[in-house]
Amino acid sequence: MSDKTPIHDLLGRIKEHWPTADTAETDIVFMILRLQDLIRINTESVLDDFDLSHASFEVLVALRARPEPRQLTPTELYRSALLSSGGTTKILIQLESRGLIERIANPSDGRSKIVRLTDAGAALVETAMTDVMACDRSFFTNIEDPSGLSNLRATLFDALHDLER
Repeated sequence: MSDKTPIHDLLGRIKEHWPTADTAETDIVFMILRLQDLIRINTESVLDDFDLSHASFEVLVALRARPEPRQLTPTELYRSALLSSGGTTKILIQLESRGLIERIANPSDGRSKIVRLTDAGAALVETAMTDVMACDRSFFTNIEDPSGLSNLRATLFDALHDLER
C-alpha cells in the first residue's frame, strides 16, 4: 500500500532514540498524517478515472453538499474545500471549462461571482463519490475489529469538534 516505513516502526524509533519527542500529541499527529497519506493515495487512484485532482473533487463535493441550487461564493468555497484562494481560482477555471460548474453574477457583490454546480458536475461527482466510497470501504476492511472503525470515527469527530471551535 505504501513504501514508507510503517508508522509503528517510526514511532518505536522515536521512543527509543528520541524520548523527548515521544508524546501522545506527536504520535497522534504522525498517525493522522500517515492515515491522510494512505487515504490520498487510494482516493487519487479512483479520481484519475474521472480526470479529477483531489482539490477539484473537494470543490465538487463542497458544492454537491449544499442545498439546491448548490452554489457558494468563491470565499465560502475555498473555506469549505480547505483550499487557498489562489488555488481555488485555478481549479474553478478548469472545472468551468469542463462544464462541471458555472460562475454567475453575484447580485449582492458585483466584484465576485457565485459558483454553481451544473447537472453534469453533479452527475460526475456523484459517480466519483460512489467509487471513492467503495475504495474507502475496501481500505478500511483491514481494520480487524468492526467497532474500531466506529470508535475511530467518534473519537476524530469529537476531537475535531473541540479543536475547530
